[in-house]
Amino acid sequence: VMLLTKARTHMVWSQVDYGSYTDASVRLMVELANSYDPCQHPPERLPDTAAVAAFLRRHHMLGPNTVRQCDVTELHQLRARIRRVFGASDEATALGELNGLLAGAGVTPWIARTPAGREIFFAPQDAPLARRVTCDAGLGLAMMMTDHADRLKVCAAPGCTNVFVDESRNRSRRWCSERCSGRVNVAASRSRKRAESTAPAP
Repeated sequence: VMLLTKARTHMVWSQVDYGSYTDASVRLMVELANSYDPCQHPPERLPDTAAVAAFLRRHHMLGPNTVRQCDVTELHQLRARIRRVFGASDEATALGELNGLLAGAGVTPWIARTPAGREIFFAPQDAPLARRVTCDAGLGLAMMMTDHADRLKVCAAPGCTNVFVDESRNRSRRWCSERCSGRVNVAASRSRKRAESTAPAP
């Protein structure tokens, strides 16, 4: 299913394949969720309008729009809600959080004829910038919950709170990055060596 989000100036923002867990919307969603990391200094990676503008530009979501402080606040709120979906203790809780996010975004399907033909859009035509991002990320997350819910994970490495989408074939990945995987493996190796060195001689 191809969905399009359109800017107020009638410029197409993004085209994403919500049937794929590797699409642009999912990458946007994950990077936004991980944009506050208490293990980093400073922990906030989207502190102001300039940082948010650069983030959205990198994800081809900014277009000709100007980021306002209210957009920064709303994206921080979206980030927290995405994290609550990933970290939910059960499916019912995750679905409740996600449905609340979608309702709050005011997702409004509408169809328009463009040079590419008839296309469906989901952000209201007069929606502010952050609200359009919420529609895009929220719908991407909804499709993930529908088809790939077991791929939405929180890193299992001690001290890491990053979320990620498990793209492994057997859905067995536990770490958000090679760095975390290596850190856990090194710690486990050191622990084994300490245990061996303190074990009583036979």
